[in-house]
Amino acid sequence: MLQTFESSRRRGFTLLEMVVVVAIMVLLASLLIGKLDKDRDNAGTTVARATLTTVREAFTGSASSPGYLSDLKTVPGFDFTALQTSDLLERSHYPTAANYDPVAQRGWRGPYLDNVQPVRNTNVARNGLFPAADEKRTESDQTFLERHFYDTATHSFYGTAGDRAAADPWGNPIVVQIPPGSAFTSTTNVDALRFHYARVVSAGPDGVLDTPLDRLGGMNADGTTDARGDDIVIFLNRADVYATEDQEQP
Repeated sequence: MLQTFESSRRRGFTLLEMVVVVAIMVLLASLLIGKLDKDRDNAGTTVARATLTTVREAFTGSASSPGYLSDLKTVPGFDFTALQTSDLLERSHYPTAANYDPVAQRGWRGPYLDNVQPVRNTNVARNGLFPAADEKRTESDQTFLERHFYDTATHSFYGTAGDRAAADPWGNPIVVQIPPGSAFTSTTNVDALRFHYARVVSAGPDGVLDTPLDRLGGMNADGTTDARGDDIVIFLNRADVYATEDQEQP
């Protein structure tokens, strides 16, 4: 009888042993999933930074070619404060810039971006385009208004519903932020200051555009950022370091 009992124990686990094994497996699985999520976010951030750099170069130009701003800055009526990523993908909203003039060397000659990732939208008719305020990236998402791509239900500083748009790796529209004049204490050279602090922004993995439009400074001295959340930011005309208008004039 004793021999039979011992043989039975060797053939299987007790209930307690099974519980311990299952608990260890659950713990290992959760750790693995957490690591995979972190690795995926890190990879997405790397791709997002590269994409934002490409968008910046499309605006400012690169060593190999001039950019949108070089082509448009002398066009009558051009307003840099109205910059949107759609300007890189479809003809400018300025009628006089409809065609590039090789003699004057001005006018739209895009598209300045190729093979852009489309904006995600549960409204499939708007995939790849700037969304409407009440639309969602996924069924479980908040609306684009709730995620701060719109300031009101009918107005966005970053695009018009239906315009072509470029997206980050998470399907969020990449936006151009140009601080308003009210963000500065200076009353002179305000437009130059606004352009000096212009940046392209990805809403990051959480899809919420956290960076306030009137935010000026970049990274703090200790490498942290204020009021930016997980947004990814690249300035058009300056380094991503903390400075105020009094510390760094354009």
